[in-house]
Amino acid sequence: MTGLLGPRARLAAITAASLLALTLVLATTPHKTAPAAAAAGLQAGPAPWAPEHASLARRLAALQLPGQSDTGSHIHALLRIFINGKPVPVPAQIGIDPQERFLAPLHTDDATGIVHIESQPPYRFTLGQFFTIWSVRFTETRIGGYANHGARRLRAFVNSRPVAHPAARVLRAHDRIVVGYGPPRSFPTTDHTPFPPGL
Repeated sequence: MTGLLGPRARLAAITAASLLALTLVLATTPHKTAPAAAAAGLQAGPAPWAPEHASLARRLAALQLPGQSDTGSHIHALLRIFINGKPVPVPAQIGIDPQERFLAPLHTDDATGIVHIESQPPYRFTLGQFFTIWSVRFTETRIGGYANHGARRLRAFVNSRPVAHPAARVLRAHDRIVVGYGPPRSFPTTDHTPFPPGL
């Protein structure tokens, strides 16, 4: 039995490395096709996007993030999304698999748009990692099934300031993030929603 562990461990490492490489390609290459995103478990269709739990553990393994722990670092950010001027919900239970009783270090408890960022040790999580956990395709030029085309473009703002590379943006305590797709001035770039007491 001991002789089988070595090949199995190598196969698991190769599989994890392959998934990580695929996730990095999908997260950083703006012109990959929708079928490629779907193959990685990322939604590349129109909004709204539901949390996807079937391949959540696989996506997390590829991202190689630290485990969830609210006894270490525990901060919160607020995310708002607009597509062609209309708000898109950030649903409850992103990163939470209720059947497997599994909780990712980036997750949502409810549909308020508050992202819980919990890990031990503290970690520099990015907005792109949150979208991967959610299973939504997100790059500098695309969100889900919406890609830059003419005046319709993906833009992101954090605390009212434009962000050039939104997928790579590190999430910080009390960030107010607005991600919008559409023509210029079709969505607000600022959100002043107060965080609930204690967050």
